Amino acid sequence: MTCMRSVLLLFTLFFSLHSLAQNEKILSKKGMIILEDNKHIPYLNVKLTNGNFRYTDEQGIEKELLMKEVMYIEDEQNAKIFTNKTVVERYKKNEEKRLEEEKTATAERNLKKQEERAKLEEERKLKLLPNGIYYTKEDFLNKNPNSTEIIVPKGLIGFEKPELNGIPDVCFFYSKNSDKKIKKVFAIAYEGHLYFQIQAILNNRNKTDRAQTNDFPNSFSRVLIAGENYYYLESDLVNLWVQGVAYNMGATGTFIAQDLSSANVKLGRTQNFGSKKGIVWDIKNKEFNIFKNCNDYNDFIKNLYPDGIQECDKHQPDILKVREAIEKIK
Repeated sequence: MTCMRSVLLLFTLFFSLHSLAQNEKILSKKGMIILEDNKHIPYLNVKLTNGNFRYTDEQGIEKELLMKEVMYIEDEQNAKIFTNKTVVERYKKNEEKRLEEEKTATAERNLKKQEERAKLEEERKLKLLPNGIYYTKEDFLNKNPNSTEIIVPKGLIGFEKPELNGIPDVCFFYSKNSDKKIKKVFAIAYEGHLYFQIQAILNNRNKTDRAQTNDFPNSFSRVLIAGENYYYLESDLVNLWVQGVAYNMGATGTFIAQDLSSANVKLGRTQNFGSKKGIVWDIKNKEFNIFKNCNDYNDFIKNLYPDGIQECDKHQPDILKVREAIEKIK
């Protein structure tokens, strides 16, 4: 009986030692441990000991991880030698939740941006007249639109002119239904913004502002600043005589004319190539005043706002300083 107990004890000890040896068998010599938070840990000689993973890190320090913390263990060839399905499922659910929260947050940010843009756009609206087309100066002065048909702004350049998004500074207007260009009108109020047609400006300018021209007389320029005294806008206008001289100079003059030409206006935004000029609609005198050059601008501003006078180092005034001065006297 004693002998049997001794044999059984030896057998149990042998089985325990064998199991321990099996538990401490190296699972992989080199690879990556991936945790539930997707953290990647390089390892050497990972092995399973008492239900946990022991490994050597890159600094040669032996460390241990609980099995419930580990999602995958990969060998050097990225083959998975261990997968904790419970952790994997939990990670997938958390990742789905994270992505959904991120999607919601992105949608909320986009909505906030749209609201901010809409607010800024609303603040830009001068709302000087009811929306519509004003055929004549009298209609404009009476704030009586002749037509409220749906219109769309289009670019100036190209055979097939695209519709423009937002509120352009310079554009053509087309009928939405017929796709015909709006011509020979005085002004258009569009989405709360006031536009004057270039030909109307040229036809109703101050008598001293002759010899100004534009390649797109049926285009429109938007009022940028408005008050009780003046409406201010800008357009690429050139001196008709200077342009004529340039064209008559032949090949050399062609380059000069191209530089002066308002054909450089693209996609609804005026480009300053030296020809962009400030224009005011004088509410009292019911006429446009074009700032032909720096001296002409100074003649206009000197009695209204002396601090707005410029040095005239160049032929044209500094357009940003012009705007600042107009803000003071508008």
